[in-house]
Amino acid sequence: MKKSENFWLYKFNDWSRDFTSLANPLILVFVPFIFLFPKNKFAFYTLLIALLINEVIGSLIKIFFPKKRPNGQTYSNLIEKIDAGSFPSLHSSRIALVYLTLFYFSDLLALKIIFICIIPIVMFSRINLKKHFLTDIIGGLIIGSIIWYITTLYSL
Repeated sequence: MKKSENFWLYKFNDWSRDFTSLANPLILVFVPFIFLFPKNKFAFYTLLIALLINEVIGSLIKIFFPKKRPNGQTYSNLIEKIDAGSFPSLHSSRIALVYLTLFYFSDLLALKIIFICIIPIVMFSRINLKKHFLTDIIGGLIIGSIIWYITTLYSL
């Protein structure tokens, strides 16, 4: 923490990094495995395929329609170009896809509330970390929601 930085601002930024990590692909496979796999293996496998589809669609958009991140991240190869792309927010699409699925298949109201609250928290952490603009997270939310809706139709 810098001497001139407010303690609460510092903590908010620190928590933003923690919340944004909830959309890490490894966590997004592990959490559904715990909550979904024991009850509905087909839905879990469908979710894994949906996550792969999400990554492909999001990456193709970032390759063919590049948009710089708010922090100005640069790149020198194709993988870095995908990572440096701002639109769509893959964190937002991933978190929407996974946590809408968990919300849909959960029987407990408390879990449903937690699952649905995680989505906007992660999305706005991306803005706070200067990784995305509002349009990027909305685009990610829309893409993730569409993929969720289509795959949910097939996992019933």
